[in-house]
Amino acid sequence: MSQVLNIKILPLPLLAFVLSLLFFFDPSNPALSRDSVVFAFFVWVISAGISFKKKNHRIHPLFLLVCLLLIGLSTINGINRAPVVYFPQKVNLKLLYGASLCIILILYFKNVHPIFLFIHTVAFACSTPLFSSIKSIPLLLFIVASFFYLAPKRIVFSRMHGIVSLFFVLISISSLISYKSQAALMQLCLLLSGILVFFLISSYPSRFLKKGLLVILCINLLLNTINLLSAVHLIWPFDFWKPPMFLTYAGFPVSAIGVISAFSALVAFYTAIQYRNHAWYLLPSGFLSLYLAFFNQSRASLLAFTLGALCMILFRLSPKRYFFRTLILSSLIVLSIAFGLILLLPEETVARYFSPETLFIRFSLWKFHFQSVLENSPVFGIGLDADSLLAHFPGSHPGMVGYEDFYRFLHSFRSYPQAHNLYVEAFTSFGILGFFVFLGVAIILSLLAYHMLVSKSKETVRSGIFTSGILVFVAAHEFFDFNLGEQHFFIPAALCMSLIRVRMSSRLGTLKVGTALFRIVYGLILLLLGFLCFQLTWEQRLRNLIIVSTQNEIELDNFSIYKEKQTIGKRKKISYPTEEIVKNRIWIRSEENLVLASLVLRKDPKYQNLAESLLDQCVQKYPYSSVCRKERAEVLRKKDPKSDFQTDWTEGRKTDPFHIIFTE
Repeated sequence: MSQVLNIKILPLPLLAFVLSLLFFFDPSNPALSRDSVVFAFFVWVISAGISFKKKNHRIHPLFLLVCLLLIGLSTINGINRAPVVYFPQKVNLKLLYGASLCIILILYFKNVHPIFLFIHTVAFACSTPLFSSIKSIPLLLFIVASFFYLAPKRIVFSRMHGIVSLFFVLISISSLISYKSQAALMQLCLLLSGILVFFLISSYPSRFLKKGLLVILCINLLLNTINLLSAVHLIWPFDFWKPPMFLTYAGFPVSAIGVISAFSALVAFYTAIQYRNHAWYLLPSGFLSLYLAFFNQSRASLLAFTLGALCMILFRLSPKRYFFRTLILSSLIVLSIAFGLILLLPEETVARYFSPETLFIRFSLWKFHFQSVLENSPVFGIGLDADSLLAHFPGSHPGMVGYEDFYRFLHSFRSYPQAHNLYVEAFTSFGILGFFVFLGVAIILSLLAYHMLVSKSKETVRSGIFTSGILVFVAAHEFFDFNLGEQHFFIPAALCMSLIRVRMSSRLGTLKVGTALFRIVYGLILLLLGFLCFQLTWEQRLRNLIIVSTQNEIELDNFSIYKEKQTIGKRKKISYPTEEIVKNRIWIRSEENLVLASLVLRKDPKYQNLAESLLDQCVQKYPYSSVCRKERAEVLRKKDPKSDFQTDWTEGRKTDPFHIIFTE
């Protein structure tokens, strides 16, 4: 087949069609969404025409189109999902989109390898201010569709790939047999996206990728930092060295801003030192990112940055034959600094940052997690992002150690000393079996980083210093908090870890693109991709119809909370899409859309039973969802005040109250 149309290109037009439909089915701001997709096609036609005239054919025009559509969809999604109180910052998101668009066009007209365009698109789509869980599926579809286009003809399948694949299989089993939720599906999609990014990029030679990957990632992280800092004027003036805590940006929590800022600083400083001609803008951006982490008073992020940077410096200065001496020396330095700070800092500062009470709360929360999982689902765990479910287990009661702290944690908008860290979350989600495989992945990554550090090649040693620093950063930060389950941190970390020399791990085999087995797997994945695309677009279409028909009755308030509008006088008569919902109810799967569909069906008396069955389905599919239980309790109360609705109401109040609700 020709380069214009071949089997590798086949998923790209399908994805372009789906992403275009997602723009048109966006009910939040339809005019902006449709203008954006028209603008993306306009830019694509002009760019493809210029490229064809110059005979630059390294990047396929259809791949450019899906990249343009994904960054447009990410920006529109970020603008529409941001709460109303942050409206002034929405202008900045449009400027961010303009900058990203310019970078895409520069890469395209420079005729670089398409893998660099892929890196930029993925990094931008996971930008902090654009974060939204709904993007996990479009991001996964983009990565899967691009994988076949970008994958080399031969992929070396090593032990590292094998254990990561085993880990994902165990996670999938855990997710299927345990309690499921919409959030768990998004987490599974995100995890698969990160694994595919790691497999794809690590299949290329590290020397070929390193400079381009780091510079492109740093530029995207720099855009992040500038955009986040632009919100500082909202609380100006303040003391530069004692800033007030910057709690949220567009509904984004402080811990998330802190970790991505510290991570940006670490990557920027390394890249600036490694490639001096880029230092003029990377060093200032690194200091800005570091100040943003300080500005948010994120202790875990600053500590992780310090340990990661110290690790890089010591490994850079010491000879490779003194690896273990360096490791011991760095540990002693860290302990000495911590002990010195406790002795030298004022007592009130020490009490604030080294509070024994906070430590005891964390221990009680961790004990509650471990005890609940061991008693109820020890082998495979309770599934991804299902920690709220712990409050619903039969054995959970206020007398358990940590139950009271866990309840306060769920009902404090996550500002309470947190139960989350990566290791507790891994045990809770994956159980004993998955937790040990998770540790196996961490150990193999550490061993590969060690082999790189003691290599005879200077370039390999430099890459080993970088990957070691990233591993230390992640290990330290995720002990105090859990942000690796969010795409704004997980995807950049996966991009960085893709520079690890996977070929140093023992080879298990070679995957060839042209084999019959590959074609069978490709066909199955293509069918699954088509099904997911149809499910995503059709459910989004139904949601659009519902939102448009109920826009005068409910409104989306801050932090994604639906509330009934109090209207004065008579409401206009509206035609509800009841028949459309009844015909297509099999495609309605998410908890939000199930509740929305039930709300519309209750408008028609003949569909009352079907409306209640949708709520029953919602509770069965998402047993720990507060929105499903609270809404069903409200429906039962209105239908019969003497009915037993207190059970659902009590269960709904056990979990996170900051889910979607309709009535207060």
